[in-house]
Amino acid sequence: MKMIEATGKDLNDALAQGMKTLRVIQDEITYEILSQNENETKVKLTIKEPRQYLQVLTNYVLTHMGFKVGISVNKDEQGYTVNIKAKQNDNLLIGKNGENLWALQYIISRLAKRFYSNIKILVDVNSYRQRKTNFLKKKAEAIARIVLQTGREMALDPLTPREERIVANRINELKGVKLYVIGKGPNRTVIIAPETENKEEKNE
Repeated sequence: MKMIEATGKDLNDALAQGMKTLRVIQDEITYEILSQNENETKVKLTIKEPRQYLQVLTNYVLTHMGFKVGISVNKDEQGYTVNIKAKQNDNLLIGKNGENLWALQYIISRLAKRFYSNIKILVDVNSYRQRKTNFLKKKAEAIARIVLQTGREMALDPLTPREERIVANRINELKGVKLYVIGKGPNRTVIIAPETENKEEKNE
């Protein structure tokens, strides 16, 4: 439901009734007065388009968490990216291994999907995701060079599923090395090995 009509004894009351129904604040909507007289005002409330809505929503959430940040929203073929610029305490927003950032993205996505059910959202803080991606690619390249020089496989530190995909994609682009996985859950280990070895993915 992105648009509703609401009535009240005056404009403020009509808007309040509509926002209560939508469970939003005024910055998240635009409105049009449909009719108005001495006793009643009728308005149409419409949720702002996704880019504007995400900017207001993210600012609202972070302000109530005590953060003062700058926010911009970009759109591409993969969806919307909410870019948060924090001058202070960005480590609190990001958290260990990006855990707080993932939690924030989950909150923003759940709230946004009340009105845009198919929306895809990526939340980033001070370009953390891009910096992390670049770091993982360079780390994969460095380990691959050692594997090629020594002819021995090497195990990586524990990775999140997203980090593992980044490393796997980079290894697939390199010649002479391959990636395989052993174990499950907390025992899951990613290994980079010479491509000449006949290793298959194991799940022990």
